Amino acid sequence: MSDAIRWGDLLFLSGRAAVDPGSGEARGDDFDAQCAIVLADVGAVLEAAGSGFELVLRVECWLADRADFPAWNQAFKRAFPHPRPARTTTIGQLPLPGLLVELQITAGIRS
Repeated sequence: MSDAIRWGDLLFLSGRAAVDPGSGEARGDDFDAQCAIVLADVGAVLEAAGSGFELVLRVECWLADRADFPAWNQAFKRAFPHPRPARTTTIGQLPLPGLLVELQITAGIRS
């Protein structure tokens, strides 16, 4: 699976979750820890492709637990500068046991 695919001046990131690539198991003991791991991973993929948090256009978020929605709002505000990207958040079961959050990002690329 690709970390991201570039199409013209757009970058489409694959879903990012706090998964250990070696073991395939969830990393981070709670929502805040997993969210920090995911956002750091997103930042690294964006930077490697010539983008950044300030160029993110859309964030799609999946939460395993509705109770984490306020914490997600705070993390979103800290990570994404004004004007913040368009966003969708859904609550549902994630594919691996222990996963609490997954993000999918669309971003622009610096010219």
